[in-house]
Amino acid sequence: MLWGFKSPLAHYSYCVSRSTQIKTQYSIRTTQYEIMAQITFLGTAASIPSKARDNTSFVFTNKKESFLVDCPGSTPYKLLNVNIDFRKIKNIIITHHHPDHIYGITSLIHAQAFRSNEPITILSSTPSIKIIKKLTELFHLNRNQFPRIKFIDVYKTPVFFKNQDTQIQAIPNKHTVQSFGIKFSFGKKALLYSSDTCFSLEMLEKASPFDYLIHDCTASSSYFKKYPAIKSMHTHSRQLARYLHKHSDLKLIPVHFLTVEKNEEKRIRKELSICKKQVVWVKDGQRIQL
Repeated sequence: MLWGFKSPLAHYSYCVSRSTQIKTQYSIRTTQYEIMAQITFLGTAASIPSKARDNTSFVFTNKKESFLVDCPGSTPYKLLNVNIDFRKIKNIIITHHHPDHIYGITSLIHAQAFRSNEPITILSSTPSIKIIKKLTELFHLNRNQFPRIKFIDVYKTPVFFKNQDTQIQAIPNKHTVQSFGIKFSFGKKALLYSSDTCFSLEMLEKASPFDYLIHDCTASSSYFKKYPAIKSMHTHSRQLARYLHKHSDLKLIPVHFLTVEKNEEKRIRKELSICKKQVVWVKDGQRIQL
């Protein structure tokens, strides 16, 4: 029940007006019509969140196009808190079908009820698309009041999105069936998001060249020694430090932190400190200009 509101639209209008009052820590360079290339981080943690970090997800924006990358829980709330209208999210990229990357998508679609007839485009792999279709059917999100959903298989073409400003490619990684990283090319720059993956030179070389690297940095090397099973699916901070040492022009944004053990983030930071000028540390809710 929407206490005190006569309709869902009235409740939504109130939420949007409240969101404009929230001050973000970092400024946004905009024109009346366009936002230059930027990333807004909604979460930076692994599958187990902490008090300060939720599951990894972000919004990539370049001029008039925005893409939500992965969709864990409470996405509408997180978007409002960074002054992004969740009802205007129309492009969603799901990198794989694990719960911490996909479980919030039904909530986001449900929250967009009674919006315009403009469809939501979900760009993903076949296994993820099958799961999302089942979820939308289970929750009856194919009814008229919800936005139409268009699905695009990112593996069908070498470039799954392209306009005059932005080009996006799926880069196979090493995590689960048909999981993938994402290469965003914009102007003369490029950004690679690894998504969840064990360290893979093959993936990095296939995506090269790129200027920015948002990479799985699940834990320190000591944590991986303690729990060796995760090495086949994730990356530790020492592996990234070694890679940065050989690529001095690259900027790294580490994400997907698993900090269930005390002082684990400190150990991660220590291993990356040898390349500290190349590392950009971000928090949930932070926006950076590319």
